[in-house]
Amino acid sequence: MTTLALIQSIGLVLRHPRNSLRVFLKGRNTTPAFSAWGARAFGANDGVLAFQRSFDENLKNCTWKPHRKYSVFTQYDQNFYLQQKDAFLHKYKCFYAVSKTISPRRIIELGTQAGSSADAYMSAAPGADYIGFDQFEDGVLRGLVHQVNGVPWHPQEVAKQLFRARGFKNYKLIKIDLRSMDKLPFSADFVVVDAAHDFANEYADLKLALTAKPSYVFVDDADHLTEAKPAIEKFLA
Repeated sequence: MTTLALIQSIGLVLRHPRNSLRVFLKGRNTTPAFSAWGARAFGANDGVLAFQRSFDENLKNCTWKPHRKYSVFTQYDQNFYLQQKDAFLHKYKCFYAVSKTISPRRIIELGTQAGSSADAYMSAAPGADYIGFDQFEDGVLRGLVHQVNGVPWHPQEVAKQLFRARGFKNYKLIKIDLRSMDKLPFSADFVVVDAAHDFANEYADLKLALTAKPSYVFVDDADHLTEAKPAIEKFLA
């Protein structure tokens, strides 16, 4: 499997047009109109090929593993992930490889949840600052309990415990409704869009991501045909 297909299977990578890398998007048969974050054909683009080679190497050499106590395989809905463990382990290693390839100085993640993705991103870029935005237990996760032990689910506290266990120090977790924000309060060279995946929220989060003036935006689960993908198409138009 080529790097292009591999990245497509986990999400979408965008890079600012001042650089050479443009778009990875699963199943795209047409080229979107060029805009500030649009794309043109990139089949023989040297920047894309270099990114592919670096990503392949970083994924091949990845020794990162999810934390034994704090990961999607232990969270409140763990059975969903355990039933597809190999696929999700591969996905999170790809998160690691994307971050390792980009080597960001600051990461902003829209949709931190309990920090499982952040673990992969920060482990790959230990010198980076990380800022995570989420409603945590005040949002759609309000009132949920762990399906195994019945304990109320508090994702922000779980994320803090995970980060302490990993030894991460350069991070901020900000509890906020993203729809209350017109602009992110920090700049970052790498922004991850991984909050609500419905059309309206995905599109709004993509626009919000740009206010951080990033060099890269990574969109998780970008190929959902009725939700995320149409939002990305509109964003790139």
